[in-house]
Amino acid sequence: MPARALKAFIRRLTPDAPGARPNAPTVHALDGSLLGLYRADGSQSRAQFEQQTLPLFRALHRSAVQRQAVTAEPAMQALLEAITRACQRAANERLPRGGQVTDYRRYETLYNYALISAMAIAWHMDVARLERGGQVAVAENFLPPEGLARLQREALVWAHWQAFFEGGDDGGLRDVAGRSALPGQSETTRAQPVRQTTAKTPPGSHAPVPEANTQGTLFVRPDRSQWAQPLARGWVLVEAIREGLQDGSLPYNRKKAWVQVDREGRTFLQVPEVFEWCCERLDMDVPPKTLVNQFGRLNICTRTRKGQNLLRGGRRNQKHYQQGFVVEDPALFWDGDPPADEFYIRHLTRHGFGQPSANPASQAE
Repeated sequence: MPARALKAFIRRLTPDAPGARPNAPTVHALDGSLLGLYRADGSQSRAQFEQQTLPLFRALHRSAVQRQAVTAEPAMQALLEAITRACQRAANERLPRGGQVTDYRRYETLYNYALISAMAIAWHMDVARLERGGQVAVAENFLPPEGLARLQREALVWAHWQAFFEGGDDGGLRDVAGRSALPGQSETTRAQPVRQTTAKTPPGSHAPVPEANTQGTLFVRPDRSQWAQPLARGWVLVEAIREGLQDGSLPYNRKKAWVQVDREGRTFLQVPEVFEWCCERLDMDVPPKTLVNQFGRLNICTRTRKGQNLLRGGRRNQKHYQQGFVVEDPALFWDGDPPADEFYIRHLTRHGFGQPSANPASQAE
């Protein structure tokens, strides 16, 4: 979104200053910080940012003004800048940490929003000196209904969001946020007992239970026992790709590189470009499609339950998708630890080859 257009809708949602001319856009001190957050997040569409993120910071700003008007704007700017830096760090993380989650796009957008909202609610609990354990009640007051429902929709995300405040495994949220202390006032600093607040559960439904992998049923990751026998033709392609990555003739982790790898060694091979490279490297007199088929028959790639490969696409701009193979076993291409460079594989989707480009947009929710 152009900066001018974003600023226009931010100002439209920001209450006018007293004495402002009717219909004149208000220049708000937080415009620049909000724009920086929108860009750093990179996962929310304009509509999502307008409906789920801006109302949160508007409510926090109103509360800060009521608490101490003189320091409200500098404090809010500092908060927005801290969250912006956390979103920049999150761009090089695969959240949740330690989870076998292959649908990157779905979880990336959810965990970015969990990070933003958790840091914002934690800040309010600190400055307002609220007791620890009341984060859900605070969230119900400050988060728009759409945003709260989005967090609670996925059991794993909601459990990690609450763990951000309570301690324990939060999927890496506190670490990415750069926070060690738990939000709010503990019993040692506040005479009142800690109030235990739980999420409101709609009638007829059950409270979400954390699962190790809520999307595991959507993907098939073959184990070593299912790989093709060692003499299969496709293994020469694995060795060629491995050598190309090691000697630098096959670049990786650049913005338009055909190979992308994350910090756990999960590797994306773009089709057909990587196999056109293999044709030249091995001087093979066969079309690249033949090599693609040989590689696919090795059964080393993660696929959907329907046997489709995965796509890689832009975070917010979802119109441009690259098709490719996803290989999760790092031992196939990397010696020791995989490279720790910046990676772009973070935005994989479950959509298979040949599906309309409009469909993956629905997975950004």
